This record gives sequence, C-alpha cells and structure tokens, in this order.
Amino acid sequence: FKGKCQLAGQTSNVYGFRAEEHYAGSEVVSYGQLAGDIDNIAALGKLTCSKAAGCFNQIAKAVKKCVKSNPDFVRDTIAAAEAAYKLSAQADVEAFVASKSDTLFGELANMAMGEFNSASDIENFVNEYVSGNLKAQVASDASAAIAEAKELAIQWCAGDCTDESAAFVKSLFNGMHGGQCLDCLSVLWFLQR
Repeated sequence: FKGKCQLAGQTSNVYGFRAEEHYAGSEVVSYGQLAGDIDNIAALGKLTCSKAAGCFNQIAKAVKKCVKSNPDFVRDTIAAAEAAYKLSAQADVEAFVASKSDTLFGELANMAMGEFNSASDIENFVNEYVSGNLKAQVASDASAAIAEAKELAIQWCAGDCTDESAAFVKSLFNGMHGGQCLDCLSVLWFLQR
C-alpha cells in the first residue's frame, strides 16, 4: 500500500502480529484473553477512522483505472480471490462449519457450501434466478449501500464510537470471563477473519 492506505496497511499487519503473539500457544482462549486484546483492536479502529476516507477514495480510483484498462478486471480479481481463499482459508472455514454441524448455523453454512463452490456458481445462480430488471436494481442498491456505508463510517468515527464500543465489549468479555463458556475460539475465529 502507498499513499493514504500505507499507514493503515502497516498498522493492520502490526495488529496481526500482536494478535498472533497474544494468542500464541493457547489451546483454549478465554474471554479474559479476548478482553486483553480489545485495546489493540480499538487502536486499529481509531487509525482506520483517521485514514479510511482517503484510503477508500484511493482504492476506488485505482479500481476504476484497472477496470478501464482491463475489462475483465473484476472477473480476474474474483478468480484471484477465490484461488487465495481455497489456498489459505477454505480448510479453516470447512473445519469451523463442521465443528458447528449440530447447529442451525452449521446446517445452513454446510448447505451453502455444497451449493456454491466457486464464484461462477454464484454468478450462474444469479443469472438463472434473477431477472435483468432486478440485476439493475441490485447494482443500483449496491452503489447506494456503498455510499451509505461510507456515510455510516464517517458518523461512527465522528461520534467516537470506537472507544465506546471497545469499552463495552471489553467490559462484556471481562464480565463473561470465568463463566460457563471457557473456550472462545469461535469468537476469536470471527475476530481474526
């Protein structure tokens, strides 16, 4: 990353290393450990607030330039993301879903994973079941959702919601520490993804 995204990219890498250190050697992750990591997550959130708009604009500009120079850019990017997912995350996701097989979430996730094995499966499903008018509406809605998400992020940051949320989650995890749920790996798995 360069420009406005550089510091955010570097800091997210640092957070990744800190998280790896924080949880290293833990076979069972406690809510106390999660609470101890909230300050790192909050620091990353604050940095994101200070750099997000400029970085978002920088990425949007770069994507538009790539699409203009390569009409297959989106398809190529999806294919690369799919390959990276299969190489580095698919086994973890499948193991997590398998560990939840006796839950409604596990059943639904397993069904979805059986139906959609690739980005082209999703594209084929959309092409088969979604009309052209609905596709145009979905594209329009997606554009509106991106604009709304950007506005919500601006409001989140302006309202100092990062500190308030971090304090709430930290106190929640501290309050849950020592309770009946001792292994928090499923919560940790979601935080790291």
